[in-house]
Amino acid sequence: MSVTVADVLQLPSLRLATVLGGHNGLNKIVSGISVLESVDPDDLNDSIFQRGEYAANELVITGFLNCIDDIDLQCANIQRLAEGGEVGIILFYVGAYLPSVDKRLIDLADQYDFVLIQMPTNNVKLRYGEVISDVTECMYCDRMKDESIVSEILARMAMLPEHQRTISAVLKMLSDRLLASVVLTDSMMNILNLAAWPRGLEDTIKNQPKEVFYDSCKKGETENLLLPGGRVYHETISPTINQKMELFLIKEGIPLSQTLIEQAADIVRLSFNIWSKSHGVVVISELIRAILQDDPIKMRRLADIFHIDISTIHVMWIVSGESGRSLQILRERAKALQEALYGCADTVFFDVYDNKLILFSSIPYSIKVIEEQIQPILMDIRKKDDTVSVFRSGNLQTTAEVREAYLWYEDYLADAKKIFPKRQWFTLGDIKFAKQCHETVDHGENYVNASITMLHTLHTGDDDWNAIDTLSVYLLDADMSVTRAAELLYVHKNTVKYRLNVIADRLGFRPNKMPDSIALYNAIAVQRLLR
Repeated sequence: MSVTVADVLQLPSLRLATVLGGHNGLNKIVSGISVLESVDPDDLNDSIFQRGEYAANELVITGFLNCIDDIDLQCANIQRLAEGGEVGIILFYVGAYLPSVDKRLIDLADQYDFVLIQMPTNNVKLRYGEVISDVTECMYCDRMKDESIVSEILARMAMLPEHQRTISAVLKMLSDRLLASVVLTDSMMNILNLAAWPRGLEDTIKNQPKEVFYDSCKKGETENLLLPGGRVYHETISPTINQKMELFLIKEGIPLSQTLIEQAADIVRLSFNIWSKSHGVVVISELIRAILQDDPIKMRRLADIFHIDISTIHVMWIVSGESGRSLQILRERAKALQEALYGCADTVFFDVYDNKLILFSSIPYSIKVIEEQIQPILMDIRKKDDTVSVFRSGNLQTTAEVREAYLWYEDYLADAKKIFPKRQWFTLGDIKFAKQCHETVDHGENYVNASITMLHTLHTGDDDWNAIDTLSVYLLDADMSVTRAAELLYVHKNTVKYRLNVIADRLGFRPNKMPDSIALYNAIAVQRLLR
């Protein structure tokens, strides 16, 4: 399939459209077209696009009719679509309902090479269906004239970011290209990976009895009883001499040619050899991916393969850095970190996921001991890369909680580092606190002023020292330790004690007195986040 965004713009329904931004994306391949109904970018991220996963090279149609005056929401949607793998957006009804296209949308489109297309302005007679029909017909004709798909899909895979080059992405591309469901199983017919067509059939296919696949192995092409008019095609794949997997293609409508079936098998086999870390062996990263994406069916099947009792896993560790050498250093010390955890937990497994070292473990016997064992390793790592930090989230009961913790970590670690710049260790509580502070700032000036109003009393007096700076170090950096605060402020302990007494007099309570200091702690953190 070779239809690009530039080709689509030559179609009758799009000939008068204007490209406003993302011109560098005009040569991207278009695999489909859809309509954007949701204007909540979180819905797009969590429900439609799995973070870090390849989604599709689709064009998206919208008029932003539910947020015509909310530029921030429009930008957030474009960012989510671009990060989710879509190639561009077609804006309808500009000048009629949507007042105009803000420059921020154009800048964002340029940043992501995400093609921003504007239909003719001030025209309410335009119809989504015309564009959908034109694009669909164009892609159909392209599919019919070219049955050579191996080089096309491998080339598209090579263009993806490294963390998206997975077997899951290959199966999705195959599924979109063949308009068929693609299922990969082990020799016992346990489903290892699946891309359903249409996507809504995923649960139906997962629930099919193994006999359906066994019959296909014995008879070759068979009728699929659960999909009227559909057929199941089978090919055996051997990525290595000692391992075999089974590939099934479930297709309704126009039958698949033997050429396409054989090419599909070649694509999957080649992809394993090129991108699978263990040349066809189902690696532990797939189990971690299933956990982080809250896919319990796939998770349980993979856990059985690795003989891991997933019900005992309640702790997630994430080790990450921000420099160009971080990933290499983490790979070198991953085994040492795993062995340190093994000293205090019964079950431990790890792998690199999205440029982070992810470790899962059962509940440690002693948090204190495990921190003592990991600290020397972390110190050694930080000598080579001082951007590396450790995150620990415990008492996780479900994969949904694990996924939520991971997404919060991704979204709010930067805020946590700004609030606690001296820390190398972060907990889920730290991330939740950073999230709370971030949301306070996002709510606007009134919320911020209400949060930090108590700090205004600290500005009274003619001190030659800054009360807020002292309080920030004492509460956020020194964990309310006078000795540690003195070290960080380069003053004597008695000086810190004097300042804290002055601060207590102005506030009307001692900074270390709970629960009075809860609001103060929040205020200081928000103040630091604003700087």
